[in-house]
Amino acid sequence: MRLSVRHKLTLFSTLVILAVSSGFTWVSLGLARRAIEEDLQNRAIIYAREVAAAIGGGRELESGRALHQLIVRFLEIRPTVLQLDVLTFDAEGMTLVASNEPRSQLSFNWSDAEDVQRGRVISRAVSRGTAHHWEVMAPITLEGAVAGAVAVKFSAQRSDELIGRIQFWALTLAGASLVLMGVLMTGAIQFVVDRPIRRFTTDEFGVLAKHFNEMVARIERFSEELRTRIAEATGELDHRVRQVEQLNVLLYEMQRRLSHAERLALSGRVMAEVAHEVGTPLHSVAGHLELLRKDLPPALVSEDVTRRLGVIETQVARVIEIISRLLDATRRVPSEPTAVDLNALARDTAELVRPGLARARLTLEVRTEPGLPTVLGQRDQLQQVILNLLTNAIDATPHDGRVEMTTRSRPGQDEVEIAIADTGLGISPADRKHIFEPFFSTKEGGHGTGLGLFITAEIVREHKGRIEVDSDQGSGSVFRVCLPPLRAEG
Repeated sequence: MRLSVRHKLTLFSTLVILAVSSGFTWVSLGLARRAIEEDLQNRAIIYAREVAAAIGGGRELESGRALHQLIVRFLEIRPTVLQLDVLTFDAEGMTLVASNEPRSQLSFNWSDAEDVQRGRVISRAVSRGTAHHWEVMAPITLEGAVAGAVAVKFSAQRSDELIGRIQFWALTLAGASLVLMGVLMTGAIQFVVDRPIRRFTTDEFGVLAKHFNEMVARIERFSEELRTRIAEATGELDHRVRQVEQLNVLLYEMQRRLSHAERLALSGRVMAEVAHEVGTPLHSVAGHLELLRKDLPPALVSEDVTRRLGVIETQVARVIEIISRLLDATRRVPSEPTAVDLNALARDTAELVRPGLARARLTLEVRTEPGLPTVLGQRDQLQQVILNLLTNAIDATPHDGRVEMTTRSRPGQDEVEIAIADTGLGISPADRKHIFEPFFSTKEGGHGTGLGLFITAEIVREHKGRIEVDSDQGSGSVFRVCLPPLRAEG
């Protein structure tokens, strides 16, 4: 069905009006919502400041009963307040002094409390399902110092209702204006366009219009034939494109197979070098077996012997785990991480290398920081990191040298550090750029494969940490492993 010019103009004008009206309505609603939310936020902050000033001025923090009475009065004055908490700060964190809802905990954490202790006011919008409210925390100042805070929960129901009414009337007015403008536009087109065209077709130019219409019809027929030919050419082009796509698929499959072959070749290299990782725990096993043969009297099993047998069993299991990890290098699935005590892990790993230290005539000093935060990770992999670094330190340190292992927290950087230092020959600047690359080693041929530090760096990276090295030739090396501490939620 062919539409007339009047109908086309009416439809086009209606669509333009609809698009413009919808855009302005959407922008207006967004600005209105933002203004109402900012007003609610400002009123919530002002209210929290007034409550904090009232409590700070009257020294009510010293009396819990007076605080409860004051909270009741504040709630009677402002019905939109759902919850009002009074908190104090101490060395252990925040302490709830008084609240009208003691069983309900607001969403503020210790980081927010630190900002409030610096005199800032924290405010945020919280949405839980369909419920929406504002939470504000303001400092309570006593004698010029922040002694506590007021945490307030404000209902956003009234603002939501106001926004809903604004949306309803805005959409209603927009729809009514659209209908009215459509009617007016139809009438205007009727008088301005349709009537002059009808008069034009009945006067002396009617013949010209007829010939013009015939020419338009011929042009449309020619256009239809041209579209048909273009469609045929497009079909042929699509056929060629599909052939090219099939060729690309074949090329991709060849590249994938080549990449798979390269991974298999790399796996073969890794398996050829597996002696590096297998040798370390086997040397530990051999050392403990040697001590066992010296300490074990005939037909007598002591508690010390039992402990050493347990160490041997642990190391044998670790050897199996290392081999499995190398075989599954491209499909390794990490186990569930747990809280790891780095102090205990450092002491346990130090016991594993005692036989090697004795053979190398080296001394190992372990210093751990009391109360060190735990880290989230896999204990066996973190033990492999420490064991690799200790083994490298032992290999790099001459006889009668010293190896030190220390643990400490770095509060300024929110990290936990374990450092291993030696008095060896050090690493040149040129070699330091490549020590964490696979198959790079500074040891003599037959004494290293170049996988130890590469695997160590990969494990540290998987634990969201980082590894640093400080070394100069002739003055030893220090390797530092920095990991994020495990923090309790709440």
